[in-house]
Amino acid sequence: MLFMEKDLFNKIKNDKRIIEIYQKIHEYEDQENGYAYHDYNHVNNVALYCEKILKALNYADDFICEAKVAAILHDTGCTLGKDNHAHRSYEFAKKYLEENNIPLKHKKLVLDAIKNHSDGFITDNIMQLVIILADKIDIKKSRISDYGKQVEGNRQYQYIDDIQFKIENNNFYINFICDAKINLEELNNYYFTKKVFKAIQAFSDKLNLSPKVMINNKLWKEFYN
Repeated sequence: MLFMEKDLFNKIKNDKRIIEIYQKIHEYEDQENGYAYHDYNHVNNVALYCEKILKALNYADDFICEAKVAAILHDTGCTLGKDNHAHRSYEFAKKYLEENNIPLKHKKLVLDAIKNHSDGFITDNIMQLVIILADKIDIKKSRISDYGKQVEGNRQYQYIDDIQFKIENNNFYINFICDAKINLEELNNYYFTKKVFKAIQAFSDKLNLSPKVMINNKLWKEFYN
């Protein structure tokens, strides 16, 4: 590679063009009453989650770096809204990598992960599954818009302060640190929470891991009933 892994990721992450795209997305989603942001803060969270998960699975540094590149670019297509944004993000990423002569060892995996991150649960592309998982579980309060805090179901995410991960003895622990105000019944009945669970299950099945989803270090019992 022409760049050290860390430099490659930071080069893209700090590109003014990328930052400006996500600023526009944030503004657009405020104007259109979006429930949650697909902005710079979100994609950086997704990159961080990808890194933590893949490190726990002992993946190579170059693979982790390129998964983080996919994470940074995966929502660039949201400038025109959520509909079909994954394909627009894919088209942008493909052109962006070519125009900037950015070499990727796993380029096809990166682009496929971006193109299919909305619903590509059935795949052998581990990078894609990690992106889907990291994307779906970023439901903590910093992502929720003011409008989203008023929407039944979605409003419960404002009480999620942090998300922790651990892979140990073939168990995949995901611990949501929550405020006591959270309403678990409303949270469980919300459609997007079901997508979060689906992403966790798909990833765990592929890696032969047993998912242990928790809230404040206690099993999220509703998930297992």
